[in-house]
Amino acid sequence: MALAQAHKAKKFSINELRRRSRSYFHRQCRIIVRNLSYKVTEKKLRKEFERFGKLEEVNILKREDGKMVGCAFLQFSQREESDKAIDEMDGHVYMGRKIGVQYAKDKSDYSRVKQEKIKEEDAIKLEDDEDVEIKQEDEDGDEEEDAEDDEEDDEMDDEDDEDDEDDDGNDEEFDDDEEDEEDFDDEEDEDEEDEDKKPSKLLKAKIKQEKRNEVEEGREVFVKNLPYDVEANELKEIMSQFGIVEKVLINRERISGHSKGTAFVIFKLKDSAQLSCRQSLKLKVHDQYAEIMPALRKKDILDREKAKQEKRAKDSRNLYLLKEGLIMAGSPAAKGVSQSDMSQRLRLEQRSNEILKNFNRFVARDRLTIHNIPQSYTNEDLRKMIINFTSYRPRECRVMRDNRPSFGSAAGRSRGYGFVSFPKHEIALDVLRKLNNNPSVFGKNSRPIVSFSIEDRNVYNIRQKRLEKSRANNPTYQKKIQELQEKKAKRSQSRKETKRQTLEKLAVAPTALLQKLNPNAKPVALVPKKKQRKRDLEQMVTPFSGELSKEGKAGLRSNRKITYQADAHLQRIKEERKEGKKLRRKQEAARNRIAKQGVKRVKQKMNVNELKKEDAFFNEAIGKYKNMISQATKQPVRKKKWYNE
Repeated sequence: MALAQAHKAKKFSINELRRRSRSYFHRQCRIIVRNLSYKVTEKKLRKEFERFGKLEEVNILKREDGKMVGCAFLQFSQREESDKAIDEMDGHVYMGRKIGVQYAKDKSDYSRVKQEKIKEEDAIKLEDDEDVEIKQEDEDGDEEEDAEDDEEDDEMDDEDDEDDEDDDGNDEEFDDDEEDEEDFDDEEDEDEEDEDKKPSKLLKAKIKQEKRNEVEEGREVFVKNLPYDVEANELKEIMSQFGIVEKVLINRERISGHSKGTAFVIFKLKDSAQLSCRQSLKLKVHDQYAEIMPALRKKDILDREKAKQEKRAKDSRNLYLLKEGLIMAGSPAAKGVSQSDMSQRLRLEQRSNEILKNFNRFVARDRLTIHNIPQSYTNEDLRKMIINFTSYRPRECRVMRDNRPSFGSAAGRSRGYGFVSFPKHEIALDVLRKLNNNPSVFGKNSRPIVSFSIEDRNVYNIRQKRLEKSRANNPTYQKKIQELQEKKAKRSQSRKETKRQTLEKLAVAPTALLQKLNPNAKPVALVPKKKQRKRDLEQMVTPFSGELSKEGKAGLRSNRKITYQADAHLQRIKEERKEGKKLRRKQEAARNRIAKQGVKRVKQKMNVNELKKEDAFFNEAIGKYKNMISQATKQPVRKKKWYNE
């Protein structure tokens, strides 16, 4: 045994044990902060808790969708610092909320405690349900026994009276009465046994019926946006101004017990519930306006969600196309977009939202609207521009103009926008992605705003009927249709023939052999079409084209989101201007520094050929001088007179 224990003790190396002990002591200084405000940031939290000591880590918990949980983990370097933080900050009001600060538990310990609590709660619930059923059964049984005893006493009294009155009664009659009474008692005993068996099922049905009745009768309401520190008694007092409140249930987290900010309130009368619903977003609870609405059954909520999903899936008005080409503030596509362009985009989006409130309007799949068109552009100029940038020829191309002629343009002044239509939706989508927000079309500061056109269904139907009528009366169009039909028939016949031939080949030889014999031939087996993924689309789309639409997802945005986008873009423009100013100042400072130091003149490097020429010339000159000196030394020196005769 001792050897086995020693072997177990030596499971980890000394370094591993040291590392584990260090990590254990490190975890002892980790604290958790609960009930935090959803507006808290890492910077604010660090500033608040750094006065107690050095913070090594600040981790604010978030859900998968990015929303705050209301909790954060803080890692201190020493135990004394974390103790001080817990003593001072636990129960302290921070950013309008009473926060709770405790030491964080290890993950394994927390999960174990969590499971134990769940088991305890389930056991308590089961015990409570059994107690309730037993008590109710006992009460019903006692009531029935009391009632039976009373009936028996009454019967006995009646019999005594009859005996006193009829002293001269016959024995036979008395015997008959006794037999009847015995039969009656036997029937009563059988009824009692049946009733003792039934109460549990009946009670369960009654409890369920009562729960249903509260919602069906309209006496129960659901309250949202409640403060987290409000209690049931306090809420009951506030809601009692509308009528008698039977019960208040505040929804809480299962493990932590923290309030979710919602509650159910059951009134005695339906009128009280209706009156409270009228005061939705008007009733103030701890400086917060509560939202009150009628409570629904779980089945009704699920049915409503299903109906919403079906409605989204159908989308007969193509509202999902409104998202195509949206420029979101802070995205790469918004870089370089002027403030006037962004404000015009958001204004047009708000206008389209207002137009689409009429259910007779829909988003066209093959027709586009182009804004920010220059005043000098004509229909032909717009057509050429589209062909130049997209290589697609539009079916309809029209720049909208005023009805009255103006100075310089007899056709009327341009309104700055136009309509373009294409034979297919795919072509229109590709054109939108290539032209929208493109800085090289009309210029950097006035980029084209391209979106799918909003049409009136009645006008669209009239236009289609008119087109069909004109085509029917046009003989050339009828000839074209006949020619197209003949071509289509020939194509289908040729396809059938090729298919038949391939099938005959396959009957003779297997596909593997045919592939070896003719490797260039396409395989006969049909490959299923791949679904378009977002990453594949992003490769095709230009960086300035904006957001991508997806069928089934609504593209309408609220006015609040649109105004937020405008503010965010304005903030980005201000930051870009500040950065531009800083960059210009740095460049100017660098230029001034160079000017003060003086520009150093750099000697020009001579060419290699020129250097070779100079060397050759130098060598040649030296050679000449050497020859002259050598010749002078060879000739005899004649002494001359220093005077002339």
